[in-house]
Amino acid sequence: MVLLKKFLLQYFSAQFIKFLFAGCIGAFSNWSLRIFFFNLVGISSSVSFLIAYSISLCISFLLYKNLVFPYSDVSIKTQGQRFLLINFSFLPIVFVMFNLLTPLFERLNFGEYSQPIAHIFVLGLPALITFLLYKYFAFKKDSESLI
Repeated sequence: MVLLKKFLLQYFSAQFIKFLFAGCIGAFSNWSLRIFFFNLVGISSSVSFLIAYSISLCISFLLYKNLVFPYSDVSIKTQGQRFLLINFSFLPIVFVMFNLLTPLFERLNFGEYSQPIAHIFVLGLPALITFLLYKYFAFKKDSESLI
């Protein structure tokens, strides 16, 4: 019971609020960059998605490193490697879900909004899991432990 309480309290903290804030900024940059590359530059939807994902990773890393997890005991190089490992692990899931949800929203008559709406959905999918992975792996403090 104590372990469950400690686990759940991770999501009721100032750090988690900062995580959500930083994540929203990263997600908005991802979303808006995809629209920019697709609509204004004319790059295909899938390639626009991947370019936006890559750029927003840099933005998100800086936000998480400086705002959410500033006291990590891990070197910045290791933090970056772990951060990329986590995010590239989720990329196939997010990418596939985007490509599955877009046609679904098109069939539901969302028209030109199908891709932006699908993108919003898939950006939020990994949030709860990545918070713990970032906290206890990518930006770990030696004094912190989930158990």
